[in-house]
Amino acid sequence: MKAKKLLLPVCLILLLTGCTSTPKNAADGQKWQKEWTKIGTSVGIEVPAQLTLLDQKDTLAADGLYYATWVSGDSVPYKNSDGKTIDLYDAQLYFLTDEAGSKEKARKRYDVWLAAAKENYNVNTEDTVTLNEQTYTLITYSCTSKGNPYDRGISAFGVCGTTTVCAEFTCLENYTQDLEILLTEFLNGCHFAAE
Repeated sequence: MKAKKLLLPVCLILLLTGCTSTPKNAADGQKWQKEWTKIGTSVGIEVPAQLTLLDQKDTLAADGLYYATWVSGDSVPYKNSDGKTIDLYDAQLYFLTDEAGSKEKARKRYDVWLAAAKENYNVNTEDTVTLNEQTYTLITYSCTSKGNPYDRGISAFGVCGTTTVCAEFTCLENYTQDLEILLTEFLNGCHFAAE
Protein backbone atom coordinates (compact mmCIF):
# COMPACT_ATOMS: atom_id res chain seq x y z
CA MET A 1 0.00 0.00 0.00
CA LYS A 2 2.86 2.40 0.81
CA ALA A 3 4.37 1.78 -2.62
CA LYS A 4 1.13 2.85 -4.31
CA LYS A 5 0.99 6.04 -2.22
CA LEU A 6 4.55 6.93 -3.27
CA LEU A 7 4.00 6.15 -6.96
CA LEU A 8 1.60 9.03 -7.62
CA PRO A 9 3.87 11.80 -6.19
CA VAL A 10 6.89 10.39 -8.06
CA CYS A 11 4.95 10.32 -11.35
CA LEU A 12 3.77 13.91 -10.78
CA ILE A 13 7.31 15.09 -10.07
CA LEU A 14 8.59 13.46 -13.28
CA LEU A 15 5.79 15.05 -15.31
CA LEU A 16 6.33 18.51 -13.84
CA THR A 17 10.10 18.47 -14.27
CA GLY A 18 9.87 17.61 -17.95
CA CYS A 19 11.95 14.46 -17.51
CA THR A 20 12.61 13.06 -20.97
CA SER A 21 14.51 10.23 -22.50
CA THR A 22 17.38 10.75 -24.91
CA PRO A 23 16.67 9.90 -28.57
CA LYS A 24 18.72 7.10 -30.12
CA ASN A 25 19.20 8.67 -33.56
CA ALA A 26 18.98 12.04 -35.25
CA ALA A 27 16.91 12.65 -38.39
CA ASP A 28 20.15 13.38 -40.30
CA GLY A 29 21.24 9.74 -39.77
CA GLN A 30 23.72 10.34 -36.96
CA LYS A 31 23.65 8.51 -33.64
CA TRP A 32 22.51 10.83 -30.85
CA GLN A 33 25.56 12.12 -28.93
CA LYS A 34 25.47 12.74 -25.19
CA GLU A 35 27.83 15.72 -25.71
CA TRP A 36 25.17 17.61 -27.66
CA THR A 37 23.28 20.28 -25.71
CA LYS A 38 19.77 18.86 -25.54
CA ILE A 39 16.93 21.35 -25.90
CA GLY A 40 13.54 19.86 -25.14
CA THR A 41 13.00 16.26 -26.20
CA SER A 42 13.88 16.50 -29.87
CA VAL A 43 16.82 18.88 -30.50
CA GLY A 44 20.52 18.29 -29.82
CA ILE A 45 23.11 20.95 -30.65
CA GLU A 46 26.85 20.82 -31.29
CA VAL A 47 27.62 24.34 -30.11
CA PRO A 48 30.42 26.33 -31.81
CA ALA A 49 33.43 27.01 -29.58
CA GLN A 50 32.88 30.80 -29.83
CA LEU A 51 29.59 30.50 -27.93
CA THR A 52 29.14 29.94 -24.19
CA LEU A 53 25.89 28.64 -22.72
CA LEU A 54 24.38 31.33 -20.49
CA ASP A 55 20.94 29.94 -19.66
CA GLN A 56 18.68 27.01 -20.44
CA LYS A 57 15.06 26.74 -19.37
CA ASP A 58 12.38 24.13 -19.67
CA THR A 59 9.92 25.86 -17.36
CA LEU A 60 7.33 25.87 -20.13
CA ALA A 61 7.89 22.19 -20.91
CA ALA A 62 4.26 21.38 -20.18
CA ASP A 63 3.40 23.66 -23.12
CA GLY A 64 6.13 22.16 -25.31
CA LEU A 65 8.32 25.30 -25.22
CA TYR A 66 12.06 25.13 -24.46
CA TYR A 67 14.63 27.94 -24.43
CA ALA A 68 18.39 28.37 -24.29
CA THR A 69 20.76 31.27 -24.83
CA TRP A 70 24.47 31.47 -25.62
CA VAL A 71 26.77 34.49 -25.51
CA SER A 72 29.92 35.67 -27.26
CA GLY A 73 32.41 38.33 -26.27
CA ASP A 74 32.63 40.50 -23.18
CA SER A 75 29.83 41.74 -20.95
CA VAL A 76 29.03 45.07 -19.34
CA PRO A 77 26.33 45.99 -16.79
CA TYR A 78 23.19 47.20 -18.51
CA LYS A 79 19.90 48.48 -17.05
CA ASN A 80 17.04 46.88 -19.00
CA SER A 81 13.53 48.27 -19.59
CA ASP A 82 12.35 46.69 -16.30
CA GLY A 83 14.99 48.67 -14.40
CA LYS A 84 17.04 45.54 -13.63
CA THR A 85 20.79 45.57 -14.14
CA ILE A 86 21.87 42.63 -16.28
CA ASP A 87 25.01 41.53 -18.10
CA LEU A 88 24.94 42.76 -21.69
CA TYR A 89 27.20 40.71 -23.96
CA ASP A 90 28.75 41.67 -27.30
CA ALA A 91 26.49 39.10 -28.94
CA GLN A 92 23.77 36.74 -27.80
CA LEU A 93 22.10 33.78 -29.51
CA TYR A 94 18.59 32.90 -28.34
CA PHE A 95 17.19 29.49 -29.28
CA LEU A 96 13.51 28.66 -28.84
CA THR A 97 11.81 25.41 -29.74
CA ASP A 98 8.15 24.47 -29.65
CA GLU A 99 7.18 20.80 -29.69
CA ALA A 100 3.74 21.45 -31.11
CA GLY A 101 2.38 17.91 -31.28
CA SER A 102 1.23 18.17 -34.91
CA LYS A 103 2.70 19.38 -38.19
CA GLU A 104 -0.15 21.86 -38.63
CA LYS A 105 0.44 23.43 -35.20
CA ALA A 106 4.19 23.55 -35.85
CA ARG A 107 3.61 25.37 -39.15
CA LYS A 108 1.25 27.87 -37.49
CA ARG A 109 3.85 28.59 -34.77
CA TYR A 110 6.48 29.12 -37.48
CA ASP A 111 4.20 31.62 -39.27
CA VAL A 112 3.53 33.52 -36.01
CA TRP A 113 7.22 33.71 -35.05
CA LEU A 114 8.35 34.83 -38.51
CA ALA A 115 5.61 37.48 -38.71
CA ALA A 116 6.58 38.80 -35.25
CA ALA A 117 10.23 39.12 -36.30
CA LYS A 118 9.26 41.03 -39.44
CA GLU A 119 7.09 43.33 -37.35
CA ASN A 120 9.71 44.00 -34.66
CA TYR A 121 12.82 44.43 -36.83
CA ASN A 122 13.83 46.40 -39.88
CA VAL A 123 14.41 43.40 -42.19
CA ASN A 124 17.26 43.80 -44.70
CA THR A 125 17.24 40.38 -46.39
CA GLU A 126 15.18 37.19 -46.39
CA ASP A 127 16.40 33.89 -47.80
CA THR A 128 15.77 30.15 -47.61
CA VAL A 129 18.73 27.97 -46.65
CA THR A 130 19.22 24.26 -46.01
CA LEU A 131 21.70 23.35 -43.28
CA ASN A 132 22.29 19.81 -42.01
CA GLU A 133 19.32 18.63 -44.12
CA GLN A 134 16.94 21.12 -42.45
CA THR A 135 15.37 24.07 -44.27
CA TYR A 136 15.19 27.49 -42.59
CA THR A 137 13.94 30.96 -43.45
CA LEU A 138 16.85 33.27 -42.71
CA ILE A 139 16.39 37.01 -42.16
CA THR A 140 18.95 39.73 -41.46
CA TYR A 141 17.84 42.96 -39.83
CA SER A 142 18.57 46.12 -37.91
CA CYS A 143 17.30 46.40 -34.34
CA THR A 144 15.27 49.61 -34.26
CA SER A 145 13.37 49.27 -30.97
CA LYS A 146 14.44 51.74 -28.28
CA GLY A 147 14.25 48.98 -25.66
CA ASN A 148 16.69 46.74 -27.55
CA PRO A 149 20.38 47.50 -26.89
CA TYR A 150 21.52 45.42 -29.87
CA ASP A 151 22.37 46.96 -33.25
CA ARG A 152 21.70 44.17 -35.74
CA GLY A 153 20.90 40.51 -36.02
CA ILE A 154 20.15 37.42 -38.02
CA SER A 155 17.43 34.87 -37.30
CA ALA A 156 16.48 31.45 -38.61
CA PHE A 157 13.03 29.89 -38.46
CA GLY A 158 12.34 26.26 -39.28
CA VAL A 159 9.96 23.33 -38.87
CA CYS A 160 11.10 19.73 -38.53
CA GLY A 161 8.12 17.41 -38.28
CA THR A 162 6.13 18.64 -35.27
CA THR A 163 8.93 20.85 -33.90
CA THR A 164 9.31 24.57 -34.64
CA VAL A 165 12.61 26.33 -33.95
CA CYS A 166 13.81 29.92 -33.90
CA ALA A 167 17.47 30.91 -33.55
CA GLU A 168 17.98 34.66 -33.07
CA PHE A 169 21.55 36.00 -33.04
CA THR A 170 21.93 39.69 -32.20
CA CYS A 171 24.96 41.84 -31.47
CA LEU A 172 26.22 45.26 -30.45
CA GLU A 173 27.48 47.69 -33.07
CA ASN A 174 31.17 47.01 -32.31
CA TYR A 175 30.92 43.19 -32.60
CA THR A 176 33.37 42.12 -35.33
CA GLN A 177 32.57 38.44 -35.90
CA ASP A 178 30.35 37.49 -38.84
CA LEU A 179 26.88 36.66 -37.48
CA GLU A 180 25.87 34.65 -40.54
CA ILE A 181 28.96 32.44 -40.40
CA LEU A 182 28.44 31.73 -36.68
CA LEU A 183 24.70 31.09 -37.07
CA THR A 184 25.37 28.79 -40.03
CA GLU A 185 27.86 26.81 -37.95
CA PHE A 186 25.34 26.65 -35.10
CA LEU A 187 22.52 25.42 -37.37
CA ASN A 188 24.79 22.88 -39.08
CA GLY A 189 25.27 21.49 -35.56
CA CYS A 190 21.51 21.27 -34.85
CA HIS A 191 20.18 17.72 -34.85
CA PHE A 192 16.51 16.74 -34.65
CA ALA A 193 15.40 13.44 -33.19
CA ALA A 194 14.42 10.81 -35.76
CA GLU A 195 10.68 10.23 -35.73
